[in-house]
Amino acid sequence: MTPQTLFYILIAILVINFIFVKILDSLNAKHFNDEIPENLKDVYEEEEYKKSQAYKKTNHRFGNINSLFSIVLTLAFFFLDGFEIVDNIARSYTDNNILIALIFFGIIMIGSDILSTPFSYYRTFVIEEKFGFNKTTKKTFIVDKIKGVFMTAILGGGILSL
Repeated sequence: MTPQTLFYILIAILVINFIFVKILDSLNAKHFNDEIPENLKDVYEEEEYKKSQAYKKTNHRFGNINSLFSIVLTLAFFFLDGFEIVDNIARSYTDNNILIALIFFGIIMIGSDILSTPFSYYRTFVIEEKFGFNKTTKKTFIVDKIKGVFMTAILGGGILSL
């Protein structure tokens, strides 16, 4: 199998998975306007159920934007040789294969986290706030992000170095 064949297999897997997930999401979204099922009418109050459905719709729309951004960015990274560039950066620091892997994945994870932070922020402070679910302060959000970076570095780095 040539590297080019493998490249296109990976691209096909990514695109097919994206399409499959979007089809399933759309099938689920068709039911966001359904009435409360008869067997649950005594469990849910009408107003709470409608709020829940509106929350699902909002998250569905936002999730579509988020996942489209993600797939476009991933495909661009593949086609513009982003992984090769990151690999060359990692190799410019050391010849040790373990350290190369740690640097490579570190760069990828930090880049991914930086690009996903605005989406997380919007979900937490706009969507969750709109529906009254947000209990997070901006300080807590930032501290949690920092903790997440350290935990990923410690656990992920430890696992990668095995």
